[in-house]
Amino acid sequence: MSSEHESRSTSRDGAYDRLFESGIAHLHRYVAVHGSSSPPRGATIGGFLIGSWVDSRRTEYRRGVMPADRIARIETEFPDWVWNVRDAMFDGGVAHLHRFVAVHGTSNAGEGDVVDGFEIGTWVASRRADYRRGRLAAERIARLESEFPDWQWLPQDAAFASAFETGLSHLHRYVAAHGTSNARRRDVIDGFPLGTWVQSRRADYRRGRLSAERIRRIETEFPDWRWTVRPAATNRRR
Repeated sequence: MSSEHESRSTSRDGAYDRLFESGIAHLHRYVAVHGSSSPPRGATIGGFLIGSWVDSRRTEYRRGVMPADRIARIETEFPDWVWNVRDAMFDGGVAHLHRFVAVHGTSNAGEGDVVDGFEIGTWVASRRADYRRGRLAAERIARLESEFPDWQWLPQDAAFASAFETGLSHLHRYVAAHGTSNARRRDVIDGFPLGTWVQSRRADYRRGRLSAERIRRIETEFPDWRWTVRPAATNRRR
């Protein structure tokens, strides 16, 4: 009985060895044609399901059941081999983002931006979405922040902050010219629609959308500022 069991075990091992060798041979052919050892899951070559074979090897590796000699052989024969596709995709995105920075001087790629054929704008947007949903690993967050000092997780917040500073700057100029921070709705200074900006900040305040820090800045920098202005007061300088 023991002999029969050993025979079956040996037969299974032999079949696995043959499948492994066949997979290695077909992967070499795939690399020769496609230039990559990472075929998509459904890929075939010479009728061999090379995509499934690669997927299975990665699964064995993750589960810790692949022998060390086979790990070494795959890594040696296929220098571009990756065990974790998601890690490789992240690394590829980071590499392309560095190229984007070299050309454009910023890591905040916009929607539709492409570098070397890689849709870097989509990749950046996807990483921000992962961050908002709590799906981005801490080490990846740290890597993006350390490698790209100007990286923004919420670019709309940065844009609003910049617009807020621009509004404050123009309001200071308005005060210097008119002696009041309570600009009328249609007032403009240096081409900037300051009256609209003032009205928008008051609307944000009424709706509870203006941060305490921004409220404090407005009230501190403009002592005569009013959050509520009656129509008669608005029209007093006509």
